[in-house]
Amino acid sequence: MGTLQDSAKRRLAVAMIVRDEAAVLAETIDSIREVADDLFVLDTGSTDDTIRIAESSGARVATVPWTDDFSAARNSALDQLDSEWVLWLDAGEQLTEESQSALRQFVDSEADPDRVYMLMVVVPTADGSSSPEQAAQMRLMPNRPELRFEGRVRETLEPAIERQDLIIEMAPGRIDRHRRDLDPTRKTAKAQRDIRLVTLECSDTLEPPVRLLLAVGEACSNLGEVEKARQMYSQAVRQAERGSTDMLDAYYGLLTTYDADPSLCDEQLSAGLEALEVYPLDAQLLCAMGSYLQNQGRLDLAERAFETAVLHGQVDLETWHLSEIAEMAVVCLALTQQLAQKPDQARTVLLDALDRFPESDRVRRHLVDLLVKLGRSQEALGFIGPLAGTMGTAEPWRNAVLGACKGAQKDWLGALGYLQSAYVGGCRDPFCLRWLVVTLISSGQLDAARPVLNEWLAREPANAEALAYFERMEEASADEDDRRLRLDAGNAAGQTVTPVLPSIDTTTTGAAEAEA
Repeated sequence: MGTLQDSAKRRLAVAMIVRDEAAVLAETIDSIREVADDLFVLDTGSTDDTIRIAESSGARVATVPWTDDFSAARNSALDQLDSEWVLWLDAGEQLTEESQSALRQFVDSEADPDRVYMLMVVVPTADGSSSPEQAAQMRLMPNRPELRFEGRVRETLEPAIERQDLIIEMAPGRIDRHRRDLDPTRKTAKAQRDIRLVTLECSDTLEPPVRLLLAVGEACSNLGEVEKARQMYSQAVRQAERGSTDMLDAYYGLLTTYDADPSLCDEQLSAGLEALEVYPLDAQLLCAMGSYLQNQGRLDLAERAFETAVLHGQVDLETWHLSEIAEMAVVCLALTQQLAQKPDQARTVLLDALDRFPESDRVRRHLVDLLVKLGRSQEALGFIGPLAGTMGTAEPWRNAVLGACKGAQKDWLGALGYLQSAYVGGCRDPFCLRWLVVTLISSGQLDAARPVLNEWLAREPANAEALAYFERMEEASADEDDRRLRLDAGNAAGQTVTPVLPSIDTTTTGAAEAEA
């Protein structure tokens, strides 16, 4: 290990590769202005106001032509930096406010020039019913001439790190990606670009390396080419080093290619079992397997999978994983126990989890919902305090719980009064919206239920239960002779468990995305 420098301030450059990023660049620069000694932006051919915004924001700007090679662009940027350390960001990303001082202090007093550091990168959730996804990525590096990137796409420092016998560790700090990363049009454009770059790089090699197989697998998945994606992921599994992060990523991708075709559930289950032979305690694999088993009605095995995830689950930080995977495992276990007619065990699981995760609204909300269905209204009311948030009063939430309790007993008239009071009082939590929708539909008031359901879907557009209600209401509306629609009030939100595997583009970086 190299000798640590003294505690004097070390020069830190923040480097970005951009093209046509005028819409988001200023926010990114603002988030690192107090951290960077040098703000460096390398433009690869913008036609909008990117360069003007960068310069007016205080960045040093250089331009190079785009050569269909991310490594070439990054290495060109490194050649123009004289700082001791380099932090890489992509346009649209932001270093969180809480991370700024911690990272600056770390660089000045702890960072070792014989190490390359990873920071946690977080992609926002599509809605409140899902969890943000995150992965540890190499973003902070010592500025050493022998450290250079390789690869046209999914560019990497790993070969150079191995040659220099350097160590990879975590550094304090979190980088938040922009919500635009969830946009399907943007993901399609990135997928098309990545396939083109992989094709160019593969022209120089007989056997594509695993990182390129993963890149093509992800691109094909985003383009809806499921069969080809499955082939690429399967090949990546065979070529990857056993037990490596690459192999785990390949299994994740492979499993998601079966999601849309119920006829392939046995093949999906078989692939999941194969993955668990290599990664027996991976929390996400265990949760995914639990969901597959639960969907096949094998509740005892599903419960065992979720319980193992809760008690022993581990996460590879370098893979994209749910930031709330521990809480999600608990909720999945409790919901499976409810389906298996073990409500008291589910209650115990959720109570224990709330002791472990007292700040988790997800666990708290599921506990309240379970207590509602068990008819334990007073106990449920004892847990609503933190859920009221900034409303200033817990009364609307109290009315929502009391209304839900009556709804669970199919006392629709009594439920409606409480739930409408909660709604008028400002409670727009999905818990309240869900029970109000159920009550209105079950009372035959489809027209009144529509705007509430739309509001619920606006908050949780991916919520499977809300989407199912919407579809059933559309079908009922289409049949003018029968506008009746009844729901089983026992089927609370989230009563089915869905696979919990990464769903976003896992490309190492997202810079210069317009070079397609």
